[in-house]
Amino acid sequence: MRRTRMSKSRTLSGLVTFLILAIVFVGSGYLIGKYLLASLLNRPPEGQPVSGDQPKQPTGGGETATVQISTTPLTLYRVQIGAFSTRERAENTAQMAIDKGVPAGVMSPDPLHKVYCGVTSSKEAAQKLAEEALPKLSGIVAEGDNLYVATMDINACDFSLTGDKTVVEQIEKAFSTIDNAVASLIGFWDQYYLKQQISVDLSSMKSDISAAKSSLEQISPASGIQAAHEVALALATELESAISAAIQAQGGDSDGAVQGMTSVIKIIDTFANDLAALQ
Repeated sequence: MRRTRMSKSRTLSGLVTFLILAIVFVGSGYLIGKYLLASLLNRPPEGQPVSGDQPKQPTGGGETATVQISTTPLTLYRVQIGAFSTRERAENTAQMAIDKGVPAGVMSPDPLHKVYCGVTSSKEAAQKLAEEALPKLSGIVAEGDNLYVATMDINACDFSLTGDKTVVEQIEKAFSTIDNAVASLIGFWDQYYLKQQISVDLSSMKSDISAAKSSLEQISPASGIQAAHEVALALATELESAISAAIQAQGGDSDGAVQGMTSVIKIIDTFANDLAALQ
């Protein structure tokens, strides 16, 4: 009887041990499968980030094409407040004019650093702008002096881009939109200062520029056409802001008028210099 009870006890003990070992093995297998194997299977190739944003790769791989980009020549009139030997003095003067409610910006030196309060495509509009600005510039412009209206010629710009067909065509389209927007925005300010009925559709222009900017932001061109892409994107960004300010000015906002024309002065300087560098 005692042997039978001992045999049953040993059998029960063996079953318990077996069940414990089985549970341990099953649990270990589950943990190995869930964590170790899963991490190995999901691990990215060596040198690639495990998580977060992936590096932006150049757009390309499609058909190669060459496009010709051409801009329209412009003859403009700049209203000059003053000329200075240093950029710092010119910037300080421009800020003083803005504080008095007059748009102002410093353009590239030639060799003096000149401060302008407006750019138009009509000499008559430039003179009207100067007449409105002069009384506000007491302490900046000497009593009895007038603001100087100078001609500025921007030559036509022609250059070609070769690269992925989709990319270069998007850049070409953006430059065409920018070229038209610059001329139309200057035309708006002509009508604004001449107190004429505004015929320029600023809302449509802003929509076109915003679309061009968005398309440029979605591409990453190869190094050979990257400079053109960067110039187009910078101009589109500045134009978007300048058009928004012009819309405010059209609605009677004097701050919008100051901001809008100040932006135009900067845009024209960038337009003339950066495009010339791309040729």
